[in-house]
Amino acid sequence: MSNPATAATTATAAILGGSPLRTRPFTVGPMVGKEEETLLIEAVRKHNFSRYVGASSADIDTVLRMPSVEAAAIRADWHFLGGENVRLFGADFAKEFGVKFAIPINSATSGLSAALAAAGVAPGDEVIVPAISFSATGSAVLLFGAIPVFVDVDPRTFCLDPAAVEAAITPRTRAILPVHLLGNACDMTRLMTLAAKHRLAVVEDCAQAPGVKVGGRYVGTIGSAGVFSFQQSKNIMTGEGGMVVTDDPEIARKVRLILNHGETVLDERHTDDEIANVIGCNFRMTELAAAVGRAQLPKLRLVNEWRMANYRTLVTALADLPWLTPPYIPGDVDYVCHALAFLYDARKAGCPRDVFAAAVRAEGIPVGTGYVRPMYESPTFLRRIALGTHGWPWTAGATPSPVTYRKGQCPVAESLLAEQFIWVYHVAHPSTKEDMLDVAAGFHKVAAHLPQIAARAAEIQGTKLAARSQGRIL
Repeated sequence: MSNPATAATTATAAILGGSPLRTRPFTVGPMVGKEEETLLIEAVRKHNFSRYVGASSADIDTVLRMPSVEAAAIRADWHFLGGENVRLFGADFAKEFGVKFAIPINSATSGLSAALAAAGVAPGDEVIVPAISFSATGSAVLLFGAIPVFVDVDPRTFCLDPAAVEAAITPRTRAILPVHLLGNACDMTRLMTLAAKHRLAVVEDCAQAPGVKVGGRYVGTIGSAGVFSFQQSKNIMTGEGGMVVTDDPEIARKVRLILNHGETVLDERHTDDEIANVIGCNFRMTELAAAVGRAQLPKLRLVNEWRMANYRTLVTALADLPWLTPPYIPGDVDYVCHALAFLYDARKAGCPRDVFAAAVRAEGIPVGTGYVRPMYESPTFLRRIALGTHGWPWTAGATPSPVTYRKGQCPVAESLLAEQFIWVYHVAHPSTKEDMLDVAAGFHKVAAHLPQIAARAAEIQGTKLAARSQGRIL
């Protein structure tokens, strides 16, 4: 095979009127086979779609604190903790990640809200959140009336900056919500030290990092609770779905209540603390989704290795471009690439980032530039309009919240999103080494014509190709 860096320089860049390097689309999709089909068909034949029961029982408080492996051994088709597939999926996940409790839920967004509520976060409490994440991280905080406090990220790992977290802690702070972004990991040692000092809960958002380890421990198992996503774009999936993991039986108890209309089992015996935050939510995972999850979980290591092989191929193939920097991986982190985020240096390249990305996309290579904006730039936060039109939860209580949001409040995050990020999503299954070499060839082809492309920057910036893009599709 010819060197893509050499072959690509012989043709005119597509954005300058040449032909695209690649016309065949890239695809990403879950690794699905007979295992999923077998378990789904078995569930359908048993009419096993959702087997939750909302009623109480004499041993309900024991059941709610029961470790997931024990719960899977219960002999019951219908149960407050779910049916056979839900409980088996939870047990398998608990064993895989070395936790006592793994609780299937209908989405990671629901899981984050339920975990925060179970950890005691209440209306008006502040939860510290990174500026960069999918919008669900911020909206999950709002669901139970808490207030997100967005802080800046580390410029190398793109995860919470512990110094920014410490500066943001106030008497109203109740929790920290670290996001392990793109398969990298937060500095959990420093964050847990801060949490212990200020008596804060830590709920880890692991939606993009299943299988990642920090200091030999899986992310999600370090804080008070961890939350995983099984939406179809994730490393393993159930279509839609998530998992809450914890070793704390009181958090497990309350998450299980919250996700299954838990107020139906409460009575005069329960204390105010036990009743708090238990409202009539239905966050249940279906038996069909759990059946898919049971088949997917054994593939986690394989799909993670697949992503890392593509990551290594692409990073190696692009190592000669001095204005493109691959992710920084701290020494104690076992990284698993979710999406590959390069840092682009427009000054060294002599071409604006959005113009460069547009030129690569014109070659048939669907690169993105990350999230469109920091979470706090959503009108929800800039205007403080969430639940109703009167500013709740910021206006709740005797003393309204002083937390406000503005553009410019997290300069590192804003620079990453507006100027530096180049994301490649298609490292996932079923992309191959040859696909990665095509990606590299597209980068090199554009690199060979950067002066001409930069000269037409104003013209290119006015085209649809130059729009900010998350890059999942071309």
